[in-house]
Amino acid sequence: MRFLLDENLSPETAAFLAQRFGFDVAMVGTASLRGASDAQVVAIAQREDRVLITLDLDLGEIYHGQKRGQFGVIVLRLGDQTPESVQRLLGLFFAAPPSEIDLRQSLVVLEPGSVRVVRPDSQ
Repeated sequence: MRFLLDENLSPETAAFLAQRFGFDVAMVGTASLRGASDAQVVAIAQREDRVLITLDLDLGEIYHGQKRGQFGVIVLRLGDQTPESVQRLLGLFFAAPPSEIDLRQSLVVLEPGSVRVVRPDSQ
């Protein structure tokens, strides 16, 4: 699976996902992408066939309102946004992800104890 971590997430999280799950992880926070607009981040994810992972609710709004099914995004809703908390939540999700979710076309909102999914064909 290929992911693009928004610049609000730590390189530690990228390393965690790559090492623990073997995912191909790129980061918006690299020098060439730093400061990219949300629209640019979405375009990069689409072009590279990557699922976005972010703390930014605006990317969920872009999916929901304008680009449903055209890219995948995982939005993390955490009071404690430290790398450790982010990794704990992602680790729980990816340890047993629901098989019926196509991450490349869905919006997934992860909160401690809760997973909400908006699929391309849902209202």
